[in-house]
Amino acid sequence: MAYTTGTLTYIAGGLIEGAWKLWEYTTTDTLAQVTAAGYITDATFKGMSPGDFVIVVNQTNPQGYILQVQNLTPGAMNVSGTATLAAPAGVGGSQLAFPRNLIDGGDFTTNPWQRGVSFTGIAGAVTYTADRFFAVGGASSSISVSQVTGVTAVSGFTQALQFGRAAANANTAAISLGQVIETLDSIRCQGQTVTLSFWAQAGANWSPANGALNVLLASGTGANQSAASLAAGAWTGYTSLTLTPQQNLSPNSSPNNAVLTPGANIAQQITTSWQRYVFTASAPANCTQLGLLFNATPVGTAGAADFVQIMGVQLEIGAQATPFEHRDIELELAIAQRYFFNIPEPASGVIVGAGMVAGAASEIIFIPLPVQMRAAPTVTVSAGSFKFNLAGAATAVGTFAPGATHTPNYISVTGTAAGTAGQGTLLQGGGGAGFIQASADF
Repeated sequence: MAYTTGTLTYIAGGLIEGAWKLWEYTTTDTLAQVTAAGYITDATFKGMSPGDFVIVVNQTNPQGYILQVQNLTPGAMNVSGTATLAAPAGVGGSQLAFPRNLIDGGDFTTNPWQRGVSFTGIAGAVTYTADRFFAVGGASSSISVSQVTGVTAVSGFTQALQFGRAAANANTAAISLGQVIETLDSIRCQGQTVTLSFWAQAGANWSPANGALNVLLASGTGANQSAASLAAGAWTGYTSLTLTPQQNLSPNSSPNNAVLTPGANIAQQITTSWQRYVFTASAPANCTQLGLLFNATPVGTAGAADFVQIMGVQLEIGAQATPFEHRDIELELAIAQRYFFNIPEPASGVIVGAGMVAGAASEIIFIPLPVQMRAAPTVTVSAGSFKFNLAGAATAVGTFAPGATHTPNYISVTGTAAGTAGQGTLLQGGGGAGFIQASADF
C-alpha cells in the first residue's frame, strides 16, 4: 500500500550538504502500513535520501514514531523512485537516542584534558594524552600531541587536537593516535552498520605521501583488551573493518574530493583546510570490542608543522553521519573520570583527603573517587610538596606511595612522616607539583 491518507512535509536539512534531512508525515495509516515496502511513492521527486528521518504522527490513534529511509529505488524519466521506511538502527530502536557517540572526548573543546594540554617525545610506549586518546610510535619516534585553541572554522568547536612528529625528528616509523572503546559499549554495535566521522586539517609540513592520514576501525572478540595490542593488531579476534568512505565535506558544505575505494586502513588525503570526513563499516555480529586508530607514515625530516589537527570525532550506529553530538561538559568530565582521575597538588593548606597515623612513621589517607571507575585503578603519585597535618603541624609526607589496595570507588595513599599512632591526619597541598593519579584506562 502506498501512502494516500496523509501529508509529507519537509522540515529541515542536515547541518552539512549530503547529511540526512528531517520530514514530518501526518497520517491515519497504521505503523505496519507506513513501514510497507515502497510506501513513499514520490520519494525522489520530493528529494528524499537514504538515511533521512521521518517523524510519523498518527491522527486516529495519537502516536508518534521516528522512522528512517532505509531503501530508495531510483526514479526513471517522469516516474519517481519510492522509499521504504523502518525504525532506525540504534539504542532503543532509534538512532536519535542520546548519547549516541561511542567515542569519548571527541569534542576537544569539552574534553577535560586531565593529563595536560601538551605532550612531547612520545615513542614506542602507549601514552595517554587528551582524555581517552592515546599516542604511540616506534622506538625512535618523537610524537607531539597538543591542544589547539582559537579554532573558528567549524561552528560549535573552539579547540582541536594536534598530532604529529616533533620538528626536526627524522624517524619514519608509523605513528598512531587512537581510542579503545569499552566492551560494554562495543557490544551494542554487533551486526550493525556504524558511521565514523571527524574533521581534520593538515599542517603546512604534513609529510606522509599524498598527505595521507590512515583511518582504521578494528574489532575484537576479547574483553577490554589493551591499547598497545590494538596498535599492534594483536587483539583476540582482531579484524580490520572494511571502511566505505562517503563524499567528504568541508564546513561550508562543498564537496572536497572524490569517494575513495572501500578498504581497511584507508589512506585519506588531508588538506590544509578543515574538512569533515565520513566512513561507514559493518561491525561483526560477534564483536565485543571496537577500536579507532588514526595512523600515518611520515617521510623525511619533520618540518615545524608536520602534523594533523583533528576534532569532532564521532562513531555512531547507523548508515549516515548525523550532526556531531555536543555532550554537556559535566557529562563529558564524568565519562572521562570513569577511566582516569587526576588530583594535581593544590595550594598550601588545601585538603585532599583524610586518614590516620597507622604507626610511628606510617600514615594512610583515604580518597573517594568522583565517579565509579571502570575497574579498580592503578594509582601513581608524586610527593611534590604534599603535607600531612599532624596535630596541627604541616609535615612533609616523607616516602609517598599508592596504598596497597584500591576499588572502583576509593583509593588510598601512604606516607612515612613521624607521627603519633592512632591520631587522625589530613593530606593537604603545599603549592608544589605533586599529583595523585588513578587510571582504569586500557
